[in-house]
Amino acid sequence: MSERDGDPIALAATELTDPVALLERVGSDKPVHKVLLPDGMPGWLVTGYKEARRALSDPRLARSNVHAGGSLQKYLALYNDEFFRHSMVFNDRPRHTRMKKLVSQAFTPRYLENLRPKVQRITDELIDAIASAGETEVIESLAVPLPNSVICDWFGVPMSDREEFRYYCGVVTGLSVSSDEKELAQAGKYFDRYLGELIKHRQFDSDGDGDDMISAILHGQEDNATLSDIELRANIFLMLTGSVETAVNMIANGLLALIRNPEQTARLRADPSLIPQAVEEMLRIDPPVVTVAYHFAKDTVTIGDVVVEPGEHVVISLPATNYDVREFPEPAKFDIDRQKPHLSFSHGIHFCLGAPLARLEGDVFFTTLLNRLQDIELAVPESSLEWKPSYFVHRLQALPVRYTASAAHVAP
Repeated sequence: MSERDGDPIALAATELTDPVALLERVGSDKPVHKVLLPDGMPGWLVTGYKEARRALSDPRLARSNVHAGGSLQKYLALYNDEFFRHSMVFNDRPRHTRMKKLVSQAFTPRYLENLRPKVQRITDELIDAIASAGETEVIESLAVPLPNSVICDWFGVPMSDREEFRYYCGVVTGLSVSSDEKELAQAGKYFDRYLGELIKHRQFDSDGDGDDMISAILHGQEDNATLSDIELRANIFLMLTGSVETAVNMIANGLLALIRNPEQTARLRADPSLIPQAVEEMLRIDPPVVTVAYHFAKDTVTIGDVVVEPGEHVVISLPATNYDVREFPEPAKFDIDRQKPHLSFSHGIHFCLGAPLARLEGDVFFTTLLNRLQDIELAVPESSLEWKPSYFVHRLQALPVRYTASAAHVAP
């Protein structure tokens, strides 16, 4: 019996965030599987590394819901929202190309390198605040404040607005698990209104220094207007939320990986030049984003041994592709010497724009943390750790740790 003729495997959110459990459930002998997502949406789940790379680059698999079969439309709440559907993530060439041309200027090497001192300053301040305490809850004290401060400073989001902004980001990432369509619609209205006001303020702020990224994008619009007003707001939302969510999870999940692997941590303390490659292994072994859904076949597409028919839904499991034993020997082993590139930032035209920023933040954060704090360990049993209800992101609810401050940094 072919994969197409069998019954779909109904997956829970916890299985989609755990590559070992997922591959045990669907089987590791095939790279594509007929599944139902936790909200009931049917799809072909790609777990093979090579197959995922090809699928993510295949123009016959579209992100626009106009190519989705009629039976799938009821699952596409984000597409039905007037705000969210105007971002790059839900569009294809040539519209995607037009959008990306303008907003990608936010992540040029020059802009990113200019951010390094700011990332270092914020990291130092955050660690200063907790170093002498001997224990902290990492999500609230380090993982959220660092990328949130970096990106909100960069985009000029006032400090007084950041808590509400963060709340509605959580609504979006809880799609189909902890957030319903009504909450999603409220989030869309909030971001549309808020970013509209923020952009208007930048347009008329003659006293501003123009160094924030929204001002830079608006300047690019003046030179070559390529985005409509709602496209501008939706894509600024995408950059803000995507950059924060990726880095929060990378920091927390990466620190948990170091705690679990003290011998690898000791190597990094002895040789900090290894930290950039360690960050790549953190991203591979526990990706910040876990499920890339909403690819719809425009034509017949063969993926692995499965023929995907027009209108059908293709889903990529990023954790499973990073655990493909054909590409990553002993995939559950945390090994900072790996050289094979992971797929945690996706691939193809929808490769994560914020990847360079996340890597910069990871490099600065872990270099500083390992220099400043010693003997880092969990302050609770690992079995008590809980994760955000989501199958799109892998976010710890809390990460309590204990540590000692390095002698060179203890206040006299």
